[in-house]
Amino acid sequence: MLGTAFTIAALGLGTVVLSSQNEDAGNGRRTTATDTFSEGKLEKQVSDLLAQNRRKIDSSRSSQPFGLESTSGTTAGPRVLKATVPECVREGIGRDDAVLATEEGTYEGREALLVVLPDTSDDTRVTAYIVDATCVADPSSTSAAKVLLEHAYTRG
Repeated sequence: MLGTAFTIAALGLGTVVLSSQNEDAGNGRRTTATDTFSEGKLEKQVSDLLAQNRRKIDSSRSSQPFGLESTSGTTAGPRVLKATVPECVREGIGRDDAVLATEEGTYEGREALLVVLPDTSDDTRVTAYIVDATCVADPSSTSAAKVLLEHAYTRG
């Protein structure tokens, strides 16, 4: 009898722990175990992605002799790695400016694309968009990607 009580208690506790792990911090939305993106973790993911891109830029600069960049008509200023974003995603976001970073993943069980752009009103901030990537996988689709989540963060 005592063993049965412990088993029931352990199962109940395990269910509570698993349930709480699948809720997104901050909004109570359910996420799946395979989700790459969640609202509660997005700020850190954006920060890490931008830092990773800065390291790529720095390493490409250091590979130039004497730290010089190619002078093929470019002016001095911050360099941005050219990230390609499918047209349907650009249409869904409604912006066509230079992309700072992108990453593929899943959000709420859907194939998604994280797109990071400079904030339009404050150059110390970025805007992160998570968009449904269905249109990317199906090029015959003529619809614009649906924005699933949009959030602005301080540029780290």
